[in-house]
Amino acid sequence: MSVKNQGVLAVIIAHNEVEYVKLSVQILLNDLKDTDSEILVIDNYSNDGLGEWLMQQAQVSYVICDEKMEGFGQVLEVVRDQFLGERDLLLSRANYFFTPGSIACMKTALYSREHIAAVGPTGNLLPGEQNCFPGNTYTEAVGFQNKLEEKIVQTAYLEMDVMLIKGSTVKDLEIGYTIPQAVLRGYMKNVLKQGFHFAVAKQAVCFAVRGTDDEPYRPLDPELYKQEKIHQLLYSFGDITYKGVHLYKYLEPDILVGINNHNKLQNTERNIGILMWNSDDIQLSTDEEAERTRVMIEHLPKKDVLFVSLMMRRMYQGECIHTAMETFISSLDEEQYLDIEYVIDIVSDSQQNIPTKNRFPVQKSTIPKLFGTDEVDKQELLEFLWLHFIQPLELTLDIKFEEDILAHCLMKASYLLKERIGYMKFYQKVIEQVEPKVIIYSHGQDMSLTYLRDTALELGIPTLEIDHGVGTVGTYHKQLAYADYLISYSNISADECRVLGNDKVLGIGKPGVYDNITKPEYPYPTIVISFISSLENEIFDYAKNLAKRLDKEKYLIVYKAHSAELWKDEEMQQVEEELGNFKFMSGVLDIRDIVNLSDIVVGIRSSGIFDALPNYMVKIVTVRDKAENYSELKLTDTLQEVVDNGDIIMVEDEEQLYQEVLNYQRGIRYRNKINSFWPSDAGERFRKLVESYLA
Repeated sequence: MSVKNQGVLAVIIAHNEVEYVKLSVQILLNDLKDTDSEILVIDNYSNDGLGEWLMQQAQVSYVICDEKMEGFGQVLEVVRDQFLGERDLLLSRANYFFTPGSIACMKTALYSREHIAAVGPTGNLLPGEQNCFPGNTYTEAVGFQNKLEEKIVQTAYLEMDVMLIKGSTVKDLEIGYTIPQAVLRGYMKNVLKQGFHFAVAKQAVCFAVRGTDDEPYRPLDPELYKQEKIHQLLYSFGDITYKGVHLYKYLEPDILVGINNHNKLQNTERNIGILMWNSDDIQLSTDEEAERTRVMIEHLPKKDVLFVSLMMRRMYQGECIHTAMETFISSLDEEQYLDIEYVIDIVSDSQQNIPTKNRFPVQKSTIPKLFGTDEVDKQELLEFLWLHFIQPLELTLDIKFEEDILAHCLMKASYLLKERIGYMKFYQKVIEQVEPKVIIYSHGQDMSLTYLRDTALELGIPTLEIDHGVGTVGTYHKQLAYADYLISYSNISADECRVLGNDKVLGIGKPGVYDNITKPEYPYPTIVISFISSLENEIFDYAKNLAKRLDKEKYLIVYKAHSAELWKDEEMQQVEEELGNFKFMSGVLDIRDIVNLSDIVVGIRSSGIFDALPNYMVKIVTVRDKAENYSELKLTDTLQEVVDNGDIIMVEDEEQLYQEVLNYQRGIRYRNKINSFWPSDAGERFRKLVESYLA
């Protein structure tokens, strides 16, 4: 018998769900008859008679867990060693019921390609890629299944409540964890590292009557339990819509600010983002300005590549360049693309020395003027936000969102619902006129670009997002992603994303990062130590305390504030006068200008750390981030790999930082010219990627 035709070990995990188990066993016995399969029920601390019922079943194997068992990983170790044999492992919760033929369909999908490690079905309570069935009964599930064509969708993420695992990969289960999600997500990471993928068998359909209950696992490891529940919760938000709009995609940065505020992950006292949404009034342009935009749209040329860019320009070497997009745009042939760029007003924009070719500036206030706005019921919206997002997060994390965060989210949601309709009409007109084969942008979390992704999804136009910074936050959930694919600056961060379940991140690099890198001339007689802020709570204290300890005649501390950081002129002047060897630098300065005058660059989780890497004469030090972070991707993980490659030095505290500064000597080469983080052939990679869309 071939491996493909072998039976499965169907494992049902249940806690006080005896009636669900009875129904599930009945369905499985019917679906798995005449195969070399076995049904195993794991009774997880039940007191509803499940154990007694199992002991009377001749056709069912069982494991009854008592207080001596240490958690889910240990249970699966017993399953693997005593029951599995050569078979594949079907894991499901008791409240999931398969429709006829679904397991066979999953089995076929599992062996359709060698690199598939596990397969999942579609269902009514499964989020993301697997959530395409809205029915409420088993009969509806069967009816839904009968209408589907057989289709296998490769993915990098499966819902962990129900999955078929290839027997040869069961050894990669993380049996050391006590929480089910941790065991299975650990498995996912292990097999993804080996180059495996997952798949969803669209014709395999399951039906669930309610959500799963993991409460028995909470006492085993409360902190890990909380982390896994928040992961599930944030991911499930992608399926929630308000009047057809996936609101969480727009509000994610702001809601995470609320969580980060509680966890002291960011310096919220100096973050201008906290104060941004105090009104939902839409600014409208004059009729004359709106007419200018209308005429521009009508005369847009047809191009294969459409760039859409934000107001993110800084002066560098005499030109006002776009910090995220310029080198990508300029690496393509001028005949291939056009760039629509948002500006505050056309007059001031025309006075800047901008090198970007084929650029069409658009005054943002002309879009709602031309294409209209919508009305919003704020009370209804507030109740929706509270019920679906804020309250579940507060209960899961045991925190209380500050009132200004909730007000901020309400105002932003109201604002975006008002203007979104106009922006999508604008993008439809632009795409209709330009007829692009691919749309490219950066900083996709910005609302105006999120509207663009929504429009492109509706029209079937592929989108590419260029990473802004290094802490890639792309997601494997279609409705939470800000583009179909995300271009990362490094294979290191792209590989980290893949292990987290997002295979839509491509390690391309950034064209031109090694251009104009020369040996520094050291314009200052003192040794310059630049601290690059990313709104961390500790970064300013590190800089200030180091300035106090160092010889003022030999060392100068430069503090590059984040562009969203709030400082009053009198505050900065007072600090500079008190310390004597401390200098503030504006957050809008180009990071390369800061690096070129520095001897040492220090950061915690700022992407400026990586911007300094091409200048191989600059010593780079990062202080380990100690803040509690519920984000899936932690910049520390990417930093650690670069540290391990010897390109960056990581220290644990202020004392180690002080010693690294004292050990610095000018003239030492701290990295190879081509370091481990930035690919040297990024321009070629980017052009090849774009050509794949044009072909």
